[in-house]
Amino acid sequence: MDALVFEFMGLAMIALCLIVLAVPSGRRPSGRVRHH
Repeated sequence: MDALVFEFMGLAMIALCLIVLAVPSGRRPSGRVRHH
């Protein structure tokens, strides 16, 4: 059960990171942090 909880936490962290990185990109067309 511990492994399952750990895996779920890891997936949640990755999803959160992706959301945090994707939201400002589409909500802030400022072009300030646009290195890609």
